[in-house]
Amino acid sequence: FNVILMIQGKATSDKAGELFSLFNVILTDAKLDSKSKVIEMLKESKSRIESSIQASGHQYANTRIKSRYTIGGYIGEKMSGITYLQTVKDLLQQAEEDWPSLLARFERIRNTILDEAKCRSGMILDVTGDSKVLETIQPDIDSFLNELPGDPKGEKLQEFYTEEHPWAVQAKKEMAEQAATIDEGFVVPTQVSYVGKGGQLFQPGEAVSGASAVVARYLRTGYLWDQVRVIGGAYGGFCTFSSNDGFFSFLSYRDPNLADTIDVYDKAGDALIAAADELEKDPDALATAIIGAIGDMDGALMPDQKGFTAFRRWLANESPEARQKFRDEILSTKAEDFRVFGERLKTFKNPTVAVVSSSAAFEAAAKAGKEMKISQVV
Repeated sequence: FNVILMIQGKATSDKAGELFSLFNVILTDAKLDSKSKVIEMLKESKSRIESSIQASGHQYANTRIKSRYTIGGYIGEKMSGITYLQTVKDLLQQAEEDWPSLLARFERIRNTILDEAKCRSGMILDVTGDSKVLETIQPDIDSFLNELPGDPKGEKLQEFYTEEHPWAVQAKKEMAEQAATIDEGFVVPTQVSYVGKGGQLFQPGEAVSGASAVVARYLRTGYLWDQVRVIGGAYGGFCTFSSNDGFFSFLSYRDPNLADTIDVYDKAGDALIAAADELEKDPDALATAIIGAIGDMDGALMPDQKGFTAFRRWLANESPEARQKFRDEILSTKAEDFRVFGERLKTFKNPTVAVVSSSAAFEAAAKAGKEMKISQVV
């Protein structure tokens, strides 16, 4: 687990120097002592998050579910999920009632980031452009690097690829203390529901075949589309699966149902097993599913997207060999892989639910046997 503060921008080669100057100002010279500006920004953040939960509740449901199973998910939820909304409210109250203490926190964070002895150890500059552009802006790059704070020969940060990050240690402790693998409902003013259910489908360290990408896509574009969107009337029904950490989730978007949608999720394993029987008889349909999965991997990218994708892969220590192996497994997908994945879904260990909806919808769901711990969010 690693934590990176990232500053990004785009510019033409003749404006690269100005872009780097802005980066330097943001990093080293941001004015943190304006109480009125901080309060204004926190109020805007609070309003934006509350609106986002009502409009994109499926994303918050997914983040909440993942926080119960993975360290990255737990930290991500605290920094961008429903928990973060409460953090913003607390920060706003502190800004209004105890500004000096909050300002001291801001300064402490910046001082930690710009620690003269260590900050150069964690700095990475990634630039995307053709050879002519890179040659043209090299003086600007050199100037930018020379102006950055820190000693290039200073102390080294710990190796987070091999040593546990302090945030990960704290997250593990909090997750063990809370043991919050429970079904939760979050009440907002809405006439629709955002229904999520998921968990750890593969355990950490367990091998995940590239065939899983084919199966998950088939489930998303077939069974869930038909049952949740076409028949159920939701604006969207889909699933997410990460081969990196084994987390799998079902999600619906602007869904008129709640309890019925959870029932659809619970029958997905049987649907995949039935699909495996059909795909054994229809190799063309299997080939179509494989082509779709490969297409998701090979979408066209703009130059900046190509650069950022390469940077992200480098940060994750993701090798070309590993990607090729995953691709080969996708191309070798068999109907039996659908059956195996379906059986795994049927024996899903300890999945949980997170739903963003209205009080009335949760009351109706409870009568249908879908009880949850309810929290008022907005």
